[in-house]
Amino acid sequence: MAEIKPAYLIAGSDEAKIAETRRRFRARAEKDGGAGALELFEADGRRAPDAEEMIASLAAISLTASRRYLLADGVDGWGKGDTERVAEALGSLPPDTTIALVAHGKPPARLARAVESAGGEQLVFEAPRERDLPKRLVADAEGLGFTLDLDAARLLVGRLGARQLRLRNELERLALWVGQGGHVGVAELEEIISDTSEEAIWTLADAITEGDEAGTLRLAEKLVAQGEALPRIIYSLSPRLRQALHAARQLEAGSPPKQVAEGLSMHPYAAKMLVSRVRGRSPADLERSVEALADLELWSRGGSDYSEGVALTVALRRAVAAPAEPAAGSAG
Repeated sequence: MAEIKPAYLIAGSDEAKIAETRRRFRARAEKDGGAGALELFEADGRRAPDAEEMIASLAAISLTASRRYLLADGVDGWGKGDTERVAEALGSLPPDTTIALVAHGKPPARLARAVESAGGEQLVFEAPRERDLPKRLVADAEGLGFTLDLDAARLLVGRLGARQLRLRNELERLALWVGQGGHVGVAELEEIISDTSEEAIWTLADAITEGDEAGTLRLAEKLVAQGEALPRIIYSLSPRLRQALHAARQLEAGSPPKQVAEGLSMHPYAAKMLVSRVRGRSPADLERSVEALADLELWSRGGSDYSEGVALTVALRRAVAAPAEPAAGSAG
């Protein structure tokens, strides 16, 4: 095990790496001193952690633990006065004490110098550009003990966006799912992530776009059973269906699929997949889908004498161009 240093400054824009470094620091503290060994100082609704409280704790002497561990998260929010006082305190760290300071973004230069003078180390993690994220996910998956195909990594970024913590959490979930030495390709990823509400809504949008009535109704039933709110389903589906309609119109006008995909305001891989799904659908089909969802939104604002589940089913059957049966109690 690497020798622990008296001070660390953890900083940068890569929130996933920062969170992982925090976890390792906590694990080290608990290994040396047991559960609860880490003294944590956070903002707790303020702009930054309480610097005076941390300095006072830093000066205290422990009669139980062989080494004390302290962590202050959010030090980038300290003003000049707090920064100077903490930097001064780092100049006289008690023996057998290790402190970690976490800055989200650029670290304060004064603290960086103070950590270095105290014999500590600065760890700066910068988030990769969005276009580099898939390759990064592939490498991180390897570190977690499984193989992630590059196309699956692109799909993951397309579905979840570029938020580092969310992507890291999903990678860890995939690692647990497939186990050590497992493999995740596009097909496996679609299967694995379809059990979350958000991914189920994305998959529902894909099913509507393709005109898959059975898949559409099955996913809708699943979302209703999970207690998913109707306004959220509508809010999430609407932009996806409008993008599909736009793509279908462009394709019908003769635009090349690659050009259509590049014109969509979404991740390139997700855009490519959307274009492939709409190629068998006409703009008129997708216009009905958009109109059915708009009618459902109006219904949800005014209420009715039948349940949301029935309203959703009727609207989705219209959206995939299947003839809708009248709801119970309505005019036949």
